[in-house]
Amino acid sequence: MNSEKRQAIDSYFISSNKKSRTDEQQTDSTMVIPSSLSIPEFQQPTTATAVSCSKDQTTSDSISDTSSSSLANSVGLNESFEATSIPNDISKSSFDPPAQPKLGTYPVNQQKRSFQSAWYTDRQWLEYSVENNSCFCYYCRHFSWNKLAVRDAFSTSGFNNWKKALDNRAGLIKHASSSSHLTATKNYLSYKQREETCSNIVQKLDSGRTIRIRKNRDRLTKICSTLLVLSRQMIGLRGHVENERSSNRGNFLEILHWAAKTDPIVQSIFEDSTSNATYLSHDIQNELIHIMGNQIREKVSSMVNGCMYALMADECRDISGHQQLSIVIRFVRDLNDRMASSTDVVKEYFLGFVPLEAFDAATLAQNIVEFLKQLNIPLQSCICLCFDGASVTSGCHAGVHVHLRKFMPKAVYVHCSAHRLNLVISDTCKAVYYMLDYFSIVVNIYSFFTESGVTNAYFKKAQKELGLIQSSTLKLWAWTRWDSRWQAIDSMIDNFPAILRALDDVSEESSGARSINAGGLLVHVKRSIFIITSFILHRLFGLIKVLSDHLKSSSVDYVRGEHLIKSIIKQIEDLRNEQSFGEIYAKAKDFCDANNVDLLQQYRSRRVTAVPARFEAFVIDSTLGQREVLSSSTDFMNRIYFPLIDCMLVELNDRFSSQTLSLMKSISTVYPESGNFLDTNDINEFSQHTDADANALRNEFLVIKPMLQSKSITDVISFLNELIPLSGAFPQTLRMIKNAITMPISQVTCERSFSKMKIIKNYLRNSMTDQRLSDLAVLTVERDFEIDFERVIDKFSINHKNSRILLH
Repeated sequence: MNSEKRQAIDSYFISSNKKSRTDEQQTDSTMVIPSSLSIPEFQQPTTATAVSCSKDQTTSDSISDTSSSSLANSVGLNESFEATSIPNDISKSSFDPPAQPKLGTYPVNQQKRSFQSAWYTDRQWLEYSVENNSCFCYYCRHFSWNKLAVRDAFSTSGFNNWKKALDNRAGLIKHASSSSHLTATKNYLSYKQREETCSNIVQKLDSGRTIRIRKNRDRLTKICSTLLVLSRQMIGLRGHVENERSSNRGNFLEILHWAAKTDPIVQSIFEDSTSNATYLSHDIQNELIHIMGNQIREKVSSMVNGCMYALMADECRDISGHQQLSIVIRFVRDLNDRMASSTDVVKEYFLGFVPLEAFDAATLAQNIVEFLKQLNIPLQSCICLCFDGASVTSGCHAGVHVHLRKFMPKAVYVHCSAHRLNLVISDTCKAVYYMLDYFSIVVNIYSFFTESGVTNAYFKKAQKELGLIQSSTLKLWAWTRWDSRWQAIDSMIDNFPAILRALDDVSEESSGARSINAGGLLVHVKRSIFIITSFILHRLFGLIKVLSDHLKSSSVDYVRGEHLIKSIIKQIEDLRNEQSFGEIYAKAKDFCDANNVDLLQQYRSRRVTAVPARFEAFVIDSTLGQREVLSSSTDFMNRIYFPLIDCMLVELNDRFSSQTLSLMKSISTVYPESGNFLDTNDINEFSQHTDADANALRNEFLVIKPMLQSKSITDVISFLNELIPLSGAFPQTLRMIKNAITMPISQVTCERSFSKMKIIKNYLRNSMTDQRLSDLAVLTVERDFEIDFERVIDKFSINHKNSRILLH
C-alpha cells in the first residue's frame, strides 16, 4: 500500500472519530436525564489522546467527501456497520443483563473447535451469541468511552477464533488486559455502585420529598390501623357531633386524640396537618375501609384461582329493612406438599353482602354472578351450590340454582342440612300430642322471670338460697334457633328447684295478675306429664344437638355429614323400646323425689272431648281438641315417647334422602369409612362431573388399594395425608379427594355473618350504607387476614392523584 492511500485511510478514521465525538457532545449538552437513571462516572479520555485527535484534524479536513466515501467503501466500512453486525440474541443496552446461554453443545467451526460455557467463570463481561456463534464484551459495548474500541472484534462483529480463545497474546485473556477494557470495567463498576445505593441525581436534590412522603404515609397508617381495630371489634366509629366543642366526638376521633398524647405521629395529624388535609372525614373512612375489605377479597380470589369451589348464599333483613344476601365460598387450600388437618384443609370465606332490590330467582342469580365476576372468581370452577329450602332457591324448574347452572354447569345443588334438621324438629314438635302445650309452658316460664325485674329478683334469690349457679339463666325457646330447644329444656331442668321456689314465693307474696300467673305456672310445671316430657325431649334432642353442632363446623363435608346423619338415625331407632323409656322414666322419678314432687299425683283435667258423629266416616289427620288423661308410664310411652321417635324418624328419612344418590355414592369412593372405598365401579359419575380422567383414576385406585392394606387409614383426611408425598403418582385421586371434601353439608358461615351483621348494624348504627356494612362485615368475619397498610395507601394514592399531601 502506497503512502498516499495509507494517509487517506488514516484521515478517514480520524475524521469519523471526530464527528462521532462532536455529535455526542452536542447531544450531551441538551440531554435531559430522567430521575430514575443513575449516571456512571465514565473515565474521561487522556490528554494525549485528545491532542492526537486535534493534530490529525487538519489532515482529515484536506480529504474531500467523495474520496473519504470511496475509501470507506474500499475497506468494507459504512455508517450502519455496527448496527447490522450486532446479533439479536445479546444485550441491546446497559439495562439488559449479559447474554450467557449455557448449552449442552456449542456449534463447531472449521477448526473443529467450539465455545465453552466454562469460559463464563470469572468473566461476567463475556457474552455469547448463538445466532452468530461469536462472543462479545458486555462492558466495552455499553460502557466504553473510547470510541476507537469499535475496531475491537469483541465490540463489533464478535470473536470466534476458538483456537486462540485462551492464548495469552490473543483472545479473551488479551482483551481482558487491554486498557480500553479496563476503562470500561471501571465505568461499569461505578454504574453498578450508583445503582445499588440508589444515589441518583433526583434523590440527592430532593431528599426532603422522600421524608415528607414517609411522614404522610405514617400518619395514614395510624388512621388505617385505628379504623381496622374499631371495625374488627364491631365498635361504632362516628359520633353524633364531631366538632371541637363536643365532649364525645365518636370512638374514632376520641381514640386518635387519646393516642396523640403519647404518639408523636398521631399528634402531628392534628397539629401539623392543614384543616382540609387531615384525612379524618367520614368519606375518607369509608374509602379506607372499602380498600381494606377489598384487599381481603382479592387475597381470597387469588387463593381460589385454580381450585374447584362451592358457593353458599343466604339472605337476611338488616335493622333498616334492607335485604342482604350473604356470599360465602368454600374450597381446599393449596397444601404445598404439607400434611393437612381437618381444620386447615377446607376453608370457608365470607366475601360480603349484596343488597337486594328484587327477590325473584333470576335477579338473585344475576346478583351472585355479577358479584363473583367483580372479584375475578371463575364461574366455571364452581362444583356445588348450597342454599336453604326456600322455593325461590330450591325450585327444580326456576330456582336460583337452575339459573346459576347456566354459568356454572358443573354445580350440583345441595339443600342446607342445618335448615333441614331445624325443619325436622319443628315439624316433630307440632305433630305430637301435648308438644304445643309443653312449649307454651316453657316460653311462659322464660317470659315470667325475664320480663320483670321483680320476678327475676325472686328467681335469683331462690338460686342463691339453693346453692345453684347464679350465672345459669333460663334460655329462650325459639323456632328459628337451631339449639334453642335443647338449651331451653336443659336450663329449665338445671334450675327446676329455683323455678318451683320462686313461683311459690311470688304466688304467696304478690297479688293480682302476677300472683295468678305464678300459681298457674306452678301447677303446670309440677304435673307428671310436663316433667316426663322434659326428660324425653332432653334425651332425644340431645342426639339432635350433637348432629347440629357437627353440621356447624366448616370442616365437615357432604359425605361425612351424611354418614353422621345415618348414625344419628340409627341411634334414635335403637331408643324405640321399653327398656330405653324405662331408663328415662326412672330418671324422671328420681328427679321428682329430689324436688318433692309427686309424680303420680292427679290434677283435675277437663272432660275428654268425644269425636263428633259427623266425622265417624272420615279419616282424621289433625287434632280435634279432645284430650286424654295420661296416668301411667305405659300411657306416657305409647302416647308421647313412641310417637315422638316415629315422627322424628319419618322426618329425618324424608328430608335427608339423597336427591343425588349416584353422585354421592361416587364421591364416597375416596372415604375409607364408606362401604365402597376405592371401588372402581362407582367412579364414573363424579369423574364426569369434575372432568377427571376416569381411566387414569381407575388405574390409580388399583395401585393404591394394595398399598394401603398395611396402613391405618381412618378418614378422608388421613387418606389425603398419605397421598400428598405421592402427588406426582396419583394426581387424579388427589384431585377427586379435594373436590369431594369441597362439597358442603350446610351454610352456617352465612348464618354467622348475619349474627355479625346484627351487631355491626344495630339500632344505634342504622344509617350506614350497604357498602360500608359489607366491608365492615368482611373485616370482622375474616379477622385472620393481615392487612398490608402500605398496599392500602398505594391504592388510596392512586385514587387521589391530586391529593393535597404527597403519598408517592
